[in-house]
Order: sequence, then C-alpha cells, then structure tokens
Amino acid sequence: MIDALRFEWVRMRTLRSTYWLTGLALLLSAAVAGIIAWVMRDDPIDAGQAGVILTGGTAFSPLPFTAVFMGIIGVFAFGHEYRHGTILSTLTAAPRRSALVVAKCVVLAVWSFVAAVVSVGLNWTVARALAGQSLPVTDDPVGPALLGYLGYVVLWALLGLGLGSLLRNLPAAIVILLVVPLVVEPLISALALLPALESIRDFVYYLPFTAGNAMSQSVDPSAFGGGAESPFGDAPGRATSAVTFTAWVAVILAPAIALFHRRDA
Repeated sequence: MIDALRFEWVRMRTLRSTYWLTGLALLLSAAVAGIIAWVMRDDPIDAGQAGVILTGGTAFSPLPFTAVFMGIIGVFAFGHEYRHGTILSTLTAAPRRSALVVAKCVVLAVWSFVAAVVSVGLNWTVARALAGQSLPVTDDPVGPALLGYLGYVVLWALLGLGLGSLLRNLPAAIVILLVVPLVVEPLISALALLPALESIRDFVYYLPFTAGNAMSQSVDPSAFGGGAESPFGDAPGRATSAVTFTAWVAVILAPAIALFHRRDA
C-alpha cells in the first residue's frame, strides 16, 4: 500500500497539468472573490456574504472553478493512464489493483483538500485587500459553509476519477463533468416549471450538482429573488445535500472501481 501511495504521489506531482489546473483554480476563484469584495467594499460584509466570497461564489455557479479543476485532475488520474497507454506499466509497478485505486483516491483527495484550503486563504487575502475589512471565517453560517465547500471540492475530484475510470476516455469524461451541471441540470430545472412536469419539482434539489452546490450555501437564494418563494419548495439542509451529492459520487465511483478490477488493462 505504501508503495502504491508513493507511486501515485510521484505520478501526480510530476505532471505539469496538475500544477496548471491547480493554479488556474486558485487564480480564477480568487478573481471572483476579489470582484465580489470590490463591489461590496463600501458596506459591512456579514458572515453569509463572507461565505460567498471565501468560496469564490461556488454556491451560485454551475461550474465552481476550484471544484471543476480538481474534477479534471481527477479525470486525469485514470484518463491519462488509458489515453497514453501507461496503465500497463502502472499495474506492473503496482500490481494490486485495490491498493492502486485506494492510493489514487487518497492522493487525489488530499491534493484537492489542500487546494481548497489554500483557495479559501487566498480568497480571504484578496478580499481583505480589496474590501478593506476582515472577513469572518468561523461565524455561522460561514463556518459550516466552508466545511461544506472543502468536502464539495474533494467529492468533485473523486467524481472525476470515477468518470475517468468508468469511461476510459478522457475527453468523454471531461465533457460529461462539464455538460451535466452546465446544461443538463438547468434544463431539467426549467422543464420542471412546466405544469405537465410539476411532479418532478420535488426532486430538483436532489440532482447531483444542485445538491453539491448547496453544501457551500451561506446565503438564502431567495434573497436574490426579491424574497420570492422558490417554485421547487423548501431546499433541504446542508447535511441532506451533502449526503445526496456523496451518494451520486458513490453511484459513479463504485461501478468504476468494480470494473477496474474486472477489465483487462
């Protein structure tokens, strides 16, 4: 197991794409945080607003930058192996497939968790400089929102790994990872507003990325709609949303791991 962890750590940190994607994630998230902080510089920033800034607007974006780029790194964890034919040499170096999968999951989870923590710190620093005021970090609801954000980023990364292993096709996995939150879920939400499809409204909050985004929610979305009630009813709590998104990730990751053990390299 230690050898598999060491092998996967060397593989990840020697790929230039790992650093490019992580750097872009941090830069773009900080840019969003900076823009929001600059707009709000003349008003006191409360804990809810601080949560939006520190997470780079994750809860309100279909493609949250840090999570998306960690997801792509997750796709590369297996996608590069099959795309470049290195899976054979990888299995030669680490023949125990179960140990290799665990190693990939652990290294990826740690990398994405650290990236998320650094992102929060960088966003805080940028916002502090541009808004001219210190942002709360542990106050409710920003504290729970940040914990949800860290878990959300890690789950995105593991979802990417699962798609890369399941499809064994790097472009297809990335397309699915981007198209579902950007196109499919908004389309389902729009269709649910039709009277003929009213019965599916109760399930909109349980779509994978909709539930995932709610993990980092620190401001009531209805506040941006003039206080109007959501047509989809009351949103579930943060814990329920976290369990929902985790279950969706498991639905992808579990068969991906099972097939990895059964398929030929």
